[in-house]
Amino acid sequence: MSAKNVILEKLSPKDLQELKELSRKTFTDAFGADNNPNDLEAYLNSAFGEENLRLELLNPLSEFYFGKIEGETVGYFKINLGDAQTDFREEDAMELERLYVKKAFQNQEIGQKMLDEVIEMAVQRKMRYLWLGVWEKNIRAINFYLRNNFKHSGTHPYMVGNDKQTDKIMKLFL
Repeated sequence: MSAKNVILEKLSPKDLQELKELSRKTFTDAFGADNNPNDLEAYLNSAFGEENLRLELLNPLSEFYFGKIEGETVGYFKINLGDAQTDFREEDAMELERLYVKKAFQNQEIGQKMLDEVIEMAVQRKMRYLWLGVWEKNIRAINFYLRNNFKHSGTHPYMVGNDKQTDKIMKLFL
C-alpha cells in the first residue's frame, strides 16, 4: 500500500457509523495514554457521539473525507468553512479541524497526502490561509505541520472532559 494510492471519499450521513468508530479509535490511539480515562470518555461521548457527528455531517460548511487505499479506510479529515470554524470564522480562511491516520498506516506518508489535498482544497477555494489547532503536547504533529510551512500564531483552550488543555494555533498562508 502506498500513500500515492490514497483516494479521498467525501462523507455523507450514511457514513455516520464508520466515522464514529474511526473517530473514537484514532483519537484514543493518539491521546488515550496522556489523558484521564474519565475525561477521555466524556470527550469521546461528546465530540464523537452519534448526534454531534450527525449534525457535523449535515452542516453545509463542514466536510469530512475518508482516505482510502484499495477500498480500505486508512484515515480521515474534517474541514470547516465560514461559521463552522471553531475560532476565526473568516470567509477567506479554512480550518482543518481533524486529520487522523489509523495507527497501522502511520509513517507511510498518508497524512502528508491528505494534508496536501486539504491545502489544494483551500487554494482552489481561494482561501487566504488554512489554520488548525494542535495540542501543545503533540510534538510529532506540531513538527509535521512546521515541516509543511505552518507557523505558530497563538493558542486557545481545548477541553477534554473536565481537563482544560492548550492547543497551539498554526496557520499556513496560501
